[in-house]
Amino acid sequence: MVLARTEKLNRKLSAILYADVHGYSRLVDNDEEGTVVRLIRSQSLISSLVGDYGGSVVDTAGDGLVALFPSATVALDFAVEMQREMSNAAVWSGGQEPIAYRIGITIGDAIVGDSGVYGHGINMAARIQALASPGGICITESVHQFVRNEPECSFRSLGKQKLKNIADEVEVLAVDFGRTHAEPKVSALPFAPAPQRSVPDSSLAVLPFENVSGDPADLHLCQGVVADLISDLCRFRNLMVIARHSTFAATAQTRSLREIANKLGVRYVLSGCFRRVGNKLRIAVDLIEARTENTMWSERYDGGIEDIFAFQDDVTATTASRLAVQIDMAEKRRLSAQNHPNVDAYGLILRGQDLSFRFRPESNWHARRLYRQARDLDPHYARSYAAMSRTFNVEWRYAWTNDPEGALNEALNLANLAVQHDDLDARGYSEMGLARLYKKEHDPAIAAYERALQLNPNDADLLAEMGDCLVYVRQAERSVGLLEKAMRLNPYYPDSYLWYLGDAYFQLGEYEKTIETLQKMRDDSEGHRLMAASYAYLGNAREADKHAQALLEVHPNFTTAQWRKVPPHKYPEDTELLIEGLRKAGLR
Repeated sequence: MVLARTEKLNRKLSAILYADVHGYSRLVDNDEEGTVVRLIRSQSLISSLVGDYGGSVVDTAGDGLVALFPSATVALDFAVEMQREMSNAAVWSGGQEPIAYRIGITIGDAIVGDSGVYGHGINMAARIQALASPGGICITESVHQFVRNEPECSFRSLGKQKLKNIADEVEVLAVDFGRTHAEPKVSALPFAPAPQRSVPDSSLAVLPFENVSGDPADLHLCQGVVADLISDLCRFRNLMVIARHSTFAATAQTRSLREIANKLGVRYVLSGCFRRVGNKLRIAVDLIEARTENTMWSERYDGGIEDIFAFQDDVTATTASRLAVQIDMAEKRRLSAQNHPNVDAYGLILRGQDLSFRFRPESNWHARRLYRQARDLDPHYARSYAAMSRTFNVEWRYAWTNDPEGALNEALNLANLAVQHDDLDARGYSEMGLARLYKKEHDPAIAAYERALQLNPNDADLLAEMGDCLVYVRQAERSVGLLEKAMRLNPYYPDSYLWYLGDAYFQLGEYEKTIETLQKMRDDSEGHRLMAASYAYLGNAREADKHAQALLEVHPNFTTAQWRKVPPHKYPEDTELLIEGLRKAGLR
């Protein structure tokens, strides 16, 4: 193509990504309208995600797109996440043949003009994408030189390829990557939970369902179903349900139901297996008395993905009744009043949750876009607003925004919308509590957490977060009690529980207990502030200085003047207690 002499050109060395839909003509021939709708939806999401992962879309034509990235590593990261996203989306395709992209990546000059993008690199990327399998990625050797140490990928040489209209043969490699992310690996218990005199009669662990369909893309659905069952069962005040994180960890260590129950301190386990073929599901569940390994109740469910909500309701109610747990009037009202969401919106929420375990800015933004799609599909779905609220809270807490006040305001606004759409779901209230706490609106924050706990009294994370909130309003004794309960429900608890507990002991002036608690953190990088101040108040200048220096290594720009603005204490003198301890430790 001949460019006009007057056209402004910009030549740029970039990692060039070319993506194209496999078998597009055949898809259109089979279902023109449906294919176009799904293509527009997928391209809209992909185009918006490119910027989140550091790139820019420079051309879209028909069923393909071209994007430029500042480095090969960033381009490959995006390509892997894009293919994972499309693989997960295929689970919810409703029996239609899913859209599958092939991706090619190379490094070269891209000539960006007013009317399009041109250059040898564009042609190269287009040619090698044709060598990728549907849902796959191919790269040139020049890209491989930069990405060969990527931990999540392996590379398989396809040999030197003769490509159309390219003079020299090119070494091409296929990228092998896991189609979905599992939950992060869990290390050993930070410390054993408090010994129990007896295992409570109504105590239960819902184990991860076995994905027997063989498709790793189903993992997010398996995990999501289990998470929702646990959340539903946590509403029964007289039923002790172990948190998902801990059941995942215990199951990873042993397959013995008796050992799992002993590790978690429960009398019963609920196990299941999951199979999906197209839009059809088969789910089998067993409620087992762990000590004898006798099955109390067994059921198999067959249906479509749209039947997943009826399955969850049935398993929740039956499990509770089999364990002789009384369903109170509030719970009956919630069950009768609830409206099940659009199933595609539900799928988007589960896919977003799969991203939430990574705690990276691009993953947080990616999840937010999925939640927004869920809201657009079903504007009355409260969970989409609560999930979006969490992304803004996380963005604020990790300083991933240039407008922290705006992020916190949006988190609160979305939490309010979640409550408006479903005032019987604890998620909206918990997000409201978190946002109001960091806006230093203490009484409304506590009220929101109290309401959330009324709705879900045995949710371990919710108990821990309210425990954290209470520290800032001089209710540290109650905070300790809530955190100990959270640790019982989630014995493989994250470091955040220890941080909250250490903060409570610090507010109580129990500096030895603060140190003892924080020493059990797996990653102590966020514990150095309290450790330094605690040792300083105990008169141990050597250890105080050690943790002060460690704090500056993690946060080189730390100052007490800046940190004074962070803790949301209701009473300024409580903030000053920490600041004075940090100064005694030598920090300025």
